[in-house]
Amino acid sequence: MALTLRRALVIVGLCFFPYGEVASAADTLALTETPHQHVDLTQAGRLAARFMIAHDISSPERRAETYKPYLHVFALTDGTRLTKGPGGSFPHHRGIFVGYNKIEVDGKKFDRWHMTGGDQIVRKVAVSSNTDKPELKAEIEWEAAAGTPLLTEERTFTFTTLTKPFYLGIEMTSALRPVAGEATLDGDPEHAGAQFRPSEKIDGKQTVYLFPGDGIDAKKDRDLAWAAEVFTVEGKTFTVAILNHPDNPRDTRFSAYRDYGRFGAFPKATATAEKPLKLRYKWVVAEGDVRDAAAFQTEWNTFAGKNDPTPKLTIRPADQPAPKKPEEPKKPEPKKESAK
Repeated sequence: MALTLRRALVIVGLCFFPYGEVASAADTLALTETPHQHVDLTQAGRLAARFMIAHDISSPERRAETYKPYLHVFALTDGTRLTKGPGGSFPHHRGIFVGYNKIEVDGKKFDRWHMTGGDQIVRKVAVSSNTDKPELKAEIEWEAAAGTPLLTEERTFTFTTLTKPFYLGIEMTSALRPVAGEATLDGDPEHAGAQFRPSEKIDGKQTVYLFPGDGIDAKKDRDLAWAAEVFTVEGKTFTVAILNHPDNPRDTRFSAYRDYGRFGAFPKATATAEKPLKLRYKWVVAEGDVRDAAAFQTEWNTFAGKNDPTPKLTIRPADQPAPKKPEEPKKPEPKKESAK
């Protein structure tokens, strides 16, 4: 059903927890919309996530702020914003988002990563209230040019409370369909796929990535079950993992090495209206430094319907920018002889 003005849909968790505990107030989730601006997820009354849906082309500045939808994530203890919004370096990096910088349809090429020449516009949002897992569905139009649709996307978020060390699960499914013809969705791990971008206030020197397996290298290995990141924002440490569902396209490459923390999965694919590109990922969020392969693997097994053993854990510090070369001192200019 369509969301209405400030209409809150409260879903109380009914699942059982270890040692006979039942769902408590801490497990209460609610979705609330501020029309044409955002949809909020609260957990026990505290803001946990915010899906940004505004689209405003009244000025170049407002268009740049609202040309794509994305999901913000917040810390429950103090409301710290974990994710980045508009502006700053790489202004197109925002929260949890989806994009491709190399889209080709009928020989024409489009960039819906940097958002040059067209936008991603939320046309409709709806929620389901008949479950203990709040669900937000968005119909998103990817433009070829202003006013001309290129792709349609059905993006769904399902939110769950989790047991420690994680406090929030964010499952996302996406179905991308070209309006006509066949679309090639391509790019590279740095400029395509489903991504998570931490806050611009991140301390890049402390960013660390975690992978399932021994000696994993995200720049070489593909089709990882999960990848995780430990990062520090405003002096506080958080851990986020992306879980890769087995139904996703094979040969998926991961970007998980930048000091500023943007990381995610990049599957290359072709899509038609009859056979859209379908993606399915889940992010799990924790406050604090989690370097526990068993915790990540347990969440992935539940998500994927598997019972795989806990792998070894590869820990890799983020790549750091090369130090700037010191500037060579300028040679004094030779004195000009005065004309006689």
